Amino acid sequence: MAALEKYLPRCRIFLLDGEKFRTNLFVFFFDLPLRRETATKTALLAEVLKRDHWQEKAIRGEELYGALWDISVVKKGDRQLLLFSLETLKTVDTEDAVAFLKEMLLGSLREGDFSEKMVERQKEILWRKLKSLQDDKKAFARKRIAEETAEGTAYGISGGGYEAELEEINAKGLFLFYRDLVEQAEGKFFFCGDRAEKKKVLSLRQEFPGKVLWKKKESEKQTKNGPRFLQESAEMEQARLAMGFSARGESIHRQAALLLFNHLLGGSPDSLLFQQIREEKGLCYDVKSYLEPMSPYLYVQAGIRAEDGKEMGKLVLKCVEQIKKEGIPEEKLQQAKEAMLRNYSGLSDSPWAMVDFFAEQALQGSPLTTERFLRQIEKMEAEDILREANHLELRVVYLLSGKEEKDGAE
Repeated sequence: MAALEKYLPRCRIFLLDGEKFRTNLFVFFFDLPLRRETATKTALLAEVLKRDHWQEKAIRGEELYGALWDISVVKKGDRQLLLFSLETLKTVDTEDAVAFLKEMLLGSLREGDFSEKMVERQKEILWRKLKSLQDDKKAFARKRIAEETAEGTAYGISGGGYEAELEEINAKGLFLFYRDLVEQAEGKFFFCGDRAEKKKVLSLRQEFPGKVLWKKKESEKQTKNGPRFLQESAEMEQARLAMGFSARGESIHRQAALLLFNHLLGGSPDSLLFQQIREEKGLCYDVKSYLEPMSPYLYVQAGIRAEDGKEMGKLVLKCVEQIKKEGIPEEKLQQAKEAMLRNYSGLSDSPWAMVDFFAEQALQGSPLTTERFLRQIEKMEAEDILREANHLELRVVYLLSGKEEKDGAE
């Protein structure tokens, strides 16, 4: 892994060793602070840029031997990434690929405005997309517990935008937002391919002169209030219980400890939650704990009967306390380490996995190397994990259930 042009003020360029792959992967993203007032605009902008001159882009992509391209938004902690990706066979000239990526990024600026008709059409499509999230109860519960647990901070803002804010966006305002973003936001470009091509990808930096004006705010500090209980209803047969815990995770050492704790608690089929609550007691249809990328929160979600919500919540807390009080058996710790090491050692087998991992490291200002992170996993002791577990604080218990079961968990 190597980083090029480390000190460019607006666009940093990173080179990943992709010699062994049949394709070259080009990923550029604007690194944007996640704010409620811009989240929906950014999500809509991705859809509009993807559709603007769609036919020309599709034809150009086919000319590059069926290249795969996309424009999307990705949430990473308290950041919203407006991401442009292009994957081509290595038989495609890198200069041609970079030219196409530039067209994806900047081509729409030449028109001077977006078509009002096209923007309205994409607003309707995005509205339906956001609305349809409610049909996937697991995904909807995941979104709601994140919003409630991190309420008042950027971590709680949805990277996909909000239905209610689409109406006030018009074509002219969206175009001005796009122009300001291109002129002022920070960009990062990852190229996973042959090192011999690095000079050709450096030309992208010329498109982003000047200084970064879209500054990231300091993360808000949450007050340590007692846990909140929230219940919502929807048309569904089984209920979804979700619990959100605040945690520490600012350093690579703490992140490694949380990853291992999550694996032991509910991140695998041999975890405590799975074995004790699902297998032994049969109290849930599914149960899992998880961490969001670059976020100081740990979550648990389970499919249950609404009337079991109270007992389920108590059992989850009992499992957390069991790990804290009884410690971690050496055999379990080694199994968790081996699972984590396998996961991260396999990054080099996928260009997309490499870009995702190293992009997170770049966003956090960490050294861009898997070896350092793997060493943290290897040397982790039970005491290190328990230290982070003791800083977990339950913030929200959320139940999504059928309307006829409204009072099932009270």
